[in-house]
Amino acid sequence: MLKRLVWCALLCACASRTALAGTPETVARQVLDRLYATNGNYKFGKPNLLITKENKKVAAYIPWKNTIVLDEKAYAICRSFGRDSLAALAFMLGHELVHAYQAEIRGGRVQTNFLAYNRNYQADVRLEKVADIQGIFNAYLAGYGVLRAMPEVIARIYDEYGLTGKPLPGYPSLEERRASCDEVLAIAENLLDVFESCNYLMVIGQHSLACSGYEYILQYYQGMEIYNNLGVAYTLSAQQFWNPPTDNFIYPLEADWYSKLARAARGQEQLDPTMEPLRTAFLEKALNYFRAAAQLNPNYLPARINTVCALDLLARPLEALKYAEVNLLPFVHGKKRPRGHEPELAEMAMAITYALLPGGRRKGDAEAIFRRLSGSQYMVTALYGQQNLQCLHGAPDANVLSAVALPDAFRQLVGMMELGRTGDLARIPMDEANGIYFARKRSIDSNTLVFSNARGNLFSLMRFRNRVLADAAVLGPETDLNAAAYRNVVAAKDGFYVHAPDDHVVLKVNAKGQVLEMVKYIKHG
Repeated sequence: MLKRLVWCALLCACASRTALAGTPETVARQVLDRLYATNGNYKFGKPNLLITKENKKVAAYIPWKNTIVLDEKAYAICRSFGRDSLAALAFMLGHELVHAYQAEIRGGRVQTNFLAYNRNYQADVRLEKVADIQGIFNAYLAGYGVLRAMPEVIARIYDEYGLTGKPLPGYPSLEERRASCDEVLAIAENLLDVFESCNYLMVIGQHSLACSGYEYILQYYQGMEIYNNLGVAYTLSAQQFWNPPTDNFIYPLEADWYSKLARAARGQEQLDPTMEPLRTAFLEKALNYFRAAAQLNPNYLPARINTVCALDLLARPLEALKYAEVNLLPFVHGKKRPRGHEPELAEMAMAITYALLPGGRRKGDAEAIFRRLSGSQYMVTALYGQQNLQCLHGAPDANVLSAVALPDAFRQLVGMMELGRTGDLARIPMDEANGIYFARKRSIDSNTLVFSNARGNLFSLMRFRNRVLADAAVLGPETDLNAAAYRNVVAAKDGFYVHAPDDHVVLKVNAKGQVLEMVKYIKHG
């Protein structure tokens, strides 16, 4: 479900801690390639890269050549940052990559100038700030610690280019650039906090808040993962209205089903007819977002998997099969098959489609796939395969609520996590149409985000890195979970989430079962 997008920063964090090694051209190209792939907008060709001895612009984008130019001096400045050298480089290149996507820049005949910023000929301060914000967000998703590096990068650039304390025509002063930097960082930090929180909100079952958050992010950053996750949030919103013929299966995009299971009457065999139009509207909206993500990058597998799932949930398995045969099979059996468990999630989606086909004519194919995936080396694939095999044969109590038990060590640790005061936090509009706000509080060991409306607080999340029980593991392929507990395990790239609703906790877990982060949540009112 949240594959790649959710875990990218964790899995790639080593990138921001690695000093520049290799030729400037090689290293800069690798960073640019990563940024371009993470953004995923393949409608525009990837810019060329040129290292120049001119040393007058820091970096620039030349639209008529579709080329990003980087000064040798700017590269040397990045190199001086040691463990943050790649983050500094990602900040510069990410800024110019955004310019390559901007219609106002692509259609013009004037190149950008990182150093001159909004003082360049025909430059627009709005476009420059947008390039900063989107560049930071893109670099963050690619795993680079730009938030930590950005302020010092600006100061170092002004010093090395001889502009500190020497205002020159055509260049903003250091004070002006720092003020712009502070403004941009505040916006970027808000976006990143909302983004991380929305991923957890989907796991918990707060799909409406997650939708509002992703739509807020889209105002600033239009990446394929945001479209995809917004589609997932709408899909989960639709599944709050339980439809057993399709919903008994564990879909590869699934998050916690707590809300849906709570609303479903035990023994219910069909969807409430009065809810069908709303469910259908949510799923159709989800399909539109999945298609938007796939249009940006034709090779983006999560959007294709999720499209098949949404069509199945709409009870359109024939259409899902036709789509899957064209858009999933090449990634399952062909040369396009990527590493990791994504191809197996694609197979899972196809197997569910086979199981839903009229007349049960491909039930045997579904059973064979579920059985084979039950023995997968990837924990979540194995768990989903085992449960879907049971669902295929009509396992009882499919909609009886059950929870994953939180290990005692983690329960004790979570018990010490306290929210603290939030009443004095500044509220920031997130969804003005519906009166939804967020406020955030950062500390050394934790990060808190509070969502509210005019009546008061709605939901609070407290995120803590797991430094105390780093070697402790939860779950394993041999774990015997019942049907409803499986629904509290959420697939992610090279890992998964575990939701323990009884403890109001979500654990972010790597592929080995080790807990990376804990989130304690409070539902107010």
